[in-house]
Amino acid sequence: MSRDKAMEYAKATLALEELEVSEKQETLILDRLNNKITEAEFIERAKKLIIELG
Repeated sequence: MSRDKAMEYAKATLALEELEVSEKQETLILDRLNNKITEAEFIERAKKLIIELG
């Protein structure tokens, strides 16, 4: 399964629970999947998003 297809599947699964993936979240996830950022950077940016969207 391609990464784009996997992302769409994950978003559809979350939608069943009435949850959404923001554009910032999607970009962050794709950046990690495409090795544009490290795992440590992913975690740090994810924490910042949690606070921002909190």
